[in-house]
Amino acid sequence: MNRQLLRIMLIGILGLALGLAPVASMAADEAQALFNQGALQSNNGEFQQAAQSLQQALELFPRFAAAHHLLGVVSFSGLQQPDQAVTHLKKAVELHPNFARAYFDLGLVYQHQKNLEAAKTALKKAIEIYPGFADAQLNLAFAYDQLGESEQAIGAYQTVLKRDPNQLTARFNLANLYDMQGNTEQATKELQKLTSVDPKDANAWVLLAQLSEKSQNDSQAIEAYQKALEITPDLLDAHYALGYLMQAQDKPEEAVNHFREVVRLNPKHAEAQLNMGVLLANLDKLDEAEQAYLAALKVNPNLVEGYYNLGVFYEFHRKDTDSALKQYRKYIELGGQDDRVKKLLKKVGS
Repeated sequence: MNRQLLRIMLIGILGLALGLAPVASMAADEAQALFNQGALQSNNGEFQQAAQSLQQALELFPRFAAAHHLLGVVSFSGLQQPDQAVTHLKKAVELHPNFARAYFDLGLVYQHQKNLEAAKTALKKAIEIYPGFADAQLNLAFAYDQLGESEQAIGAYQTVLKRDPNQLTARFNLANLYDMQGNTEQATKELQKLTSVDPKDANAWVLLAQLSEKSQNDSQAIEAYQKALEITPDLLDAHYALGYLMQAQDKPEEAVNHFREVVRLNPKHAEAQLNMGVLLANLDKLDEAEQAYLAALKVNPNLVEGYYNLGVFYEFHRKDTDSALKQYRKYIELGGQDDRVKKLLKKVGS
């Protein structure tokens, strides 16, 4: 949990503190002062000191629900002690059963611990107490999503989006779920809404491009991948996909450029080297093509298609039969099944 989320928590806590400390006594006043001190220390990132102040407040006033809540937040966010956080947050809701914020934060800790069933219970309680609690609804959707409960997750994300159509994380996750269900059309609609609100979301453009490929709309896929690369130029998957798409569009030079980018980003990407070799050979850039083929096989010596393509390269481009046969033998040795190659090797007695 980041510092900004902790600050958001503290705003809610400070507003609740006085209302959750009903005992008018010297001890209660002192506990309230220690609580206020702990809240300020937390806000300044002084988590150890905050924990000490809050422990002292609870020694004076053990039923101080807001202090238990804040100590739970500090234990989790500042001290990385989730078990301690659960103890204090559970105490906060025990003392104050309508403490929606404490239920929400308890749900967050449970999610962090991968205790998703408990997280669902806590988040549902927060929403029951405060039906307009948008963050609780969103995190409940996350919990359903993590559990693979797709229909419940879709319903929860839709609820979030009814209240806030610009909740982009919910919309992206909803699109992902529709995609996983095979509902490409609805997933595409969600992503189109998302990118109209935030045209700088590279991940949304990539997913939209992938959906366009599934729908065999190559021109739309190319446009979406290009938009993603305008935002984040080093997206390897986008370059790799564009290499294939440009090859299919009979734009070999552009395809080569994208495969070169893949290799720049990942020099051990054998498939990109192999595809680049095919394209360069067809462009009659034979030295570069040979280097690309050899680089692919150096990265992956068991790349069956690499030996086949290099054999074809030597046979038809270099007119080097001996080198071609050497590559074809390795191709068959690794399980290659091309009938022409088998007949050729049989003919020469290999």
